Amino acid sequence: MKRFLTLLLCLMMVLPFTAQAAELSVGEVNDFLNTSAKLGEGSKANQVAVIPFDHIDGPKEEDLFYAFVPFKYVARSYIKYQVTFISCTCRSADVNVWSTAYVELTLPSSGKIEDSAIRTLSFEQDSTGHYLGGFWGDSNPPPTAPGATYEKFKTEMIPYYIGKTYGQLMGCGTVDDFVDYAEGEGRADLSLDAFTGATVSANNILRMVQALYAYHATDSFFDGDEKAADLRKVFESKKEMVASAGAAAVAAGEVELPAPVDTTKTYKANKDDTVETVCEPGNFGPTCSAINSSNLREYLGRTDVKYIDVRDFSDYAKKHLRNFECIPYFALIFNAEACNDASLPQLYGGTVEEPIPVYAESDELLEAFFPKGQTIFLMCQSGGRVNMLMKILSARGWDMSRIYNIGGMAQYAGAEYRDLVTDTPEIAITATYSFEGLTRISP
Repeated sequence: MKRFLTLLLCLMMVLPFTAQAAELSVGEVNDFLNTSAKLGEGSKANQVAVIPFDHIDGPKEEDLFYAFVPFKYVARSYIKYQVTFISCTCRSADVNVWSTAYVELTLPSSGKIEDSAIRTLSFEQDSTGHYLGGFWGDSNPPPTAPGATYEKFKTEMIPYYIGKTYGQLMGCGTVDDFVDYAEGEGRADLSLDAFTGATVSANNILRMVQALYAYHATDSFFDGDEKAADLRKVFESKKEMVASAGAAAVAAGEVELPAPVDTTKTYKANKDDTVETVCEPGNFGPTCSAINSSNLREYLGRTDVKYIDVRDFSDYAKKHLRNFECIPYFALIFNAEACNDASLPQLYGGTVEEPIPVYAESDELLEAFFPKGQTIFLMCQSGGRVNMLMKILSARGWDMSRIYNIGGMAQYAGAEYRDLVTDTPEIAITATYSFEGLTRISP
């Protein structure tokens, strides 16, 4: 999000439960890093990405590992990167220092990823010579071949990459595939034997470069290129592999979530009804919820759920369930008159069934508060505000099979929840709610 959101008062009490650790997906890690501590594209820290990395070991067997892109800066005709990776995953942890490469990849006039060339590759200074952008983390020299020193890598191996396009490198699995390595002035006597037999760094520099090219292809500069689109698919499929592993870890350690609506329940659609109505998907009231005060404890502390209390900060401060963050519904999300009254800060006006965005960024902020694609447990005082919020989310395109109305604080007053409740009646809050830097649509 490139605009600044300011809540003049933001009291976010999030006290995590102890839960069995589960592997996070690449996307989840990226999202966390790029929305915290002013990291991410456009910030002072530029970019943070975790990219799948086809690591290769001594016997030339592959395993899926990870490289990290802590820095990305788009210049006029090229992009600057720092990439951090481990050269050898078979060594013990006490010597496995991470390497950082400083790499510049061009943005070719053709707009094709295959024509993108390596402008700079360095484990020391950047292209200006002013910054130490890289770091050699492998042994020097390798214990099995003292002749294959870092100095030889720097003078004989790394210069080979400069000027090489992705089209020239994409068919290479290992440096054994560098058929033109000894071509060019001053290179006739060079050999790869010392490198390929001595250390996995030689092959994993190549694998790192190829992984970085896959990430390079995701830049909007290459939006019209079919090969870049194919690379993006490969990049995304590897991310999905990691996400699946994360989901499997969660499933192994946590109870399976029921559907949000318990269709075995019934309720009175109107107070004068003599016959009760069967609960069906799309009923957002707490009466039909599959998760409530009778079973919530089974589903707390999960790594795959976002827990949110939509009461105002003043009520939240007095009493709330730990691990629930506060996003006030009436104060920030909805007021029927917000689209007609410029003094009201809420994101939507109109009705909850047909919410009218007040700002051009309303949907963007709504997703920041309630991330699409994530399982969310919502609570308020009795479940009514959650019911209204869920109607807004449904109207704005959320997947409601992952949104739960777990009722309200009033239903969690029993002794079984006493140890999970933060009760601070001494705290009194007078809150002023406001957004800044947004584009108001009306009035």
